[in-house]
Amino acid sequence: MLVITSSAQAQISLLCDISTPANFVNTCAPAVTFFVAGSAAIGDAIPSVITANPTTGARGYFDTSSVPLVEIIDTGSVNGVSVPNPSNANKAGNGVRAWYGMSLPELTNGESVPLLLVFNGYMGSAAGVSNVMADAKLLTTASVPEAMVVTVGPTIIKSKNKYYVFPNTCRAVTSTIRPLGETVTSKYITASTSKVACSSFTLTRADLAISDVDISELGGMYNVIKGGETKLAYVSKGFERVPLAMQGFAIAVNNNLYNALQSSQVAAGALPNNCTSGVYTEACQPSITRAQYASLVTKEGSIKSAAGLVPGATANLTLGRRNNFAGAGTQAASDMFFASAICNKLDIKSKINNRGGALNLIRYDAMDFYGPKLDVIEAVQTSELETLLSSSSGYSIGVIPLNKGDALKYKFVKLDGASPNFVKGGTAPLTGGALRTNMINGTWPLQMTSFAVYNKLSVTSPKATKSELILQMISDLGDGRLHDLPAIGYFNGPPDKQTQVSRVDANNCSPLINRLNQ
Repeated sequence: MLVITSSAQAQISLLCDISTPANFVNTCAPAVTFFVAGSAAIGDAIPSVITANPTTGARGYFDTSSVPLVEIIDTGSVNGVSVPNPSNANKAGNGVRAWYGMSLPELTNGESVPLLLVFNGYMGSAAGVSNVMADAKLLTTASVPEAMVVTVGPTIIKSKNKYYVFPNTCRAVTSTIRPLGETVTSKYITASTSKVACSSFTLTRADLAISDVDISELGGMYNVIKGGETKLAYVSKGFERVPLAMQGFAIAVNNNLYNALQSSQVAAGALPNNCTSGVYTEACQPSITRAQYASLVTKEGSIKSAAGLVPGATANLTLGRRNNFAGAGTQAASDMFFASAICNKLDIKSKINNRGGALNLIRYDAMDFYGPKLDVIEAVQTSELETLLSSSSGYSIGVIPLNKGDALKYKFVKLDGASPNFVKGGTAPLTGGALRTNMINGTWPLQMTSFAVYNKLSVTSPKATKSELILQMISDLGDGRLHDLPAIGYFNGPPDKQTQVSRVDANNCSPLINRLNQ
């Protein structure tokens, strides 16, 4: 502890020690904290753009000439590596990623300063948008769980005209850290001279949100700010949204349901006779129609058991969906595509959703009963749906991001005869960046425009301190030259990554069109 009798902020440089990554993180206070929250589908590009890369052209965000860039391992916040999260079966959220170093001067008003860059993709689109939109006085972990994120630097406490400065207790990662409840080797965090584990956390406003769909589309289906409807007039005046890319989603099923669908469709003559034993090829991939899935997920639909998809099936069917508290962009995309949810006008004055033909979605609710053969589960994170779809018992089905396809655990099915992850005649499912193959030319219908969202004042106000950071990150996330995200069709990038289709005026309720002819 250091006691300073004059201004602590003026004297804090006395503590700043850059001799080791841990010392730097513990003693040097960040001058700027830049927080990005929301969907991980595009947010996963952040690690690729924060450091300079001559090969891709990424300019980076940090000047490493004097102080190396430090990766912060979050072990303390509600989403930390080692903190159980009740909303995720007491597993760790493991959703926060952070980096600390000296900024590029041109991104922080011409001066290189300690910059903490944080990304939280724990709950997804609406949580990120909620954080950007929420009034500072209303920002709590109860309303926006993603607001509680890792922090660095010393703590300063004023008492009786004296400032008490306590260095942080972050530690070098000298041994393996395993996310609580996880057993997958790839989830382990191993020791590295550039990694520091921190248990300190604080409530933080997001500067930029990444959303799988538009903010008005989220606002029409969810209470984006918990406790109050999104006011679209306020949103349009106070916030800017920038289309980033087209993102794919798909219907996934567990292996039991895949095999049953396949056998049933072989027997009906819809698939070749040699499609047996769960063969996973384009020719043998079974298909579900848009009308069938809409019937399953809406109250008006007649399909409320596996028998509606596989005639004669007796096993229970479990429908997995994301819950409304999470406000996931994945669920919003599914609801719009299959049930026309919010694809109409919202009466701002009365806050009544004039659904106009949209169907009513089924949800998990103790008061609702959809039949003895249909179960509904709601998940905070996509990983929970993946666990369901990996189950070896019964039948399970749900919509997940296309980039999550894993043929060893679960399988995608065709939608109205179109395959999300095979080229015509393909014998191996597409993976990685190749998943965009069927998207960019419009062959795959279930894709939506993703957006970056920020408060306009963050860029236009004379007091704005993060305008260059915000604008640079938006440019980088939407640039297919800098990264190669699975199942993302970029608006900007080389021909093999750039989408040929889009939604009219970026409205996800509109049909796909050839964007080159707009």
